[in-house]
Amino acid sequence: MALVLFAFAIRLLITEASKVSREDFVHGLTSVQPAYLVIAAMLIALNYGLLACYDLLALRYVRRVLPLRRVALVSFIGYSLGNNLGTLIAAAPIRYRFYHRWGLSHTQIVALVSVLGLTFWSGVCLLGGIALTLAPIELPAKYALPFGTRTLGIILLSISFLYGMVCLFWHKPWPIGRLHLRPPSVGLATVQASVAAVDLLISATALYLVMPGNAVVPFPMVLAAYLVAIVISLISQVPGGLGVLELILWTLLKDTVGQPVLASVLIFRILYYFVPLFIGMIVLVAHEIYSGAVEARTDAKFAADHPSDPTPPRPADTPARPSSEEQS
Repeated sequence: MALVLFAFAIRLLITEASKVSREDFVHGLTSVQPAYLVIAAMLIALNYGLLACYDLLALRYVRRVLPLRRVALVSFIGYSLGNNLGTLIAAAPIRYRFYHRWGLSHTQIVALVSVLGLTFWSGVCLLGGIALTLAPIELPAKYALPFGTRTLGIILLSISFLYGMVCLFWHKPWPIGRLHLRPPSVGLATVQASVAAVDLLISATALYLVMPGNAVVPFPMVLAAYLVAIVISLISQVPGGLGVLELILWTLLKDTVGQPVLASVLIFRILYYFVPLFIGMIVLVAHEIYSGAVEARTDAKFAADHPSDPTPPRPADTPARPSSEEQS
């Protein structure tokens, strides 16, 4: 289904892009002031640093503590690759590999990944609800909803409020297969929604900064279009939302920003997706090479010191068997 949606989105995007003249596209690329590009890049770097808070909150939920440098490492690699390749292909396997190596059990990792998703969607409901309630936007006629976007904002805020009430009053675990998850505490749920809302707000601001220089577009419209595009991209399960994100942003913003918005969306794709992917792959390869070298030195030293014992010691970062308290 993801492949079908990807092909459909790319076909529509190519059809729409053919309507953009070369002059408009070049204007969109060159009209963004260099200072705004630098600020947008700095905001995106700040955003990827903030994403470590997702993992920190999830670790707090499963009651595990890891050094910040390790959390920041797995968070950056997980999100830089996961944003481009998808959660199931990259983000979840990377977190499983690293967190299992650092001592988390299978159940804890599944709960951790579940809380990561819950954190994101709580931020979408909170920020999307506030944005659409205070500053509703007009959708194109062929994409109009049976109710206004302000009503949609109220619905999202109601979902956010309902989530808070569940966290406040429901303390029994929910059985999900062999997994039993309890709702987070109210304090943790509040921080979850706040962190995710700030994350989305920063990335939407970066998109706003790379809009064409002569475009007059209100920030709430860019924010609403970005939230819609991100949500649809995730639902489609197309890796990185490639084609889907661009199509939605183009459809929602072209009437206000104009044809050059396609170039702005491309700039945002490069800054927010492609550059972190390149850096994340370098960091991942460098870390694996370093870890392999450390394990090889440890094995060689043990073999030299204990020639009669063929079993080398377990490295410090390999998974340890959880205690009975951790298992419970």
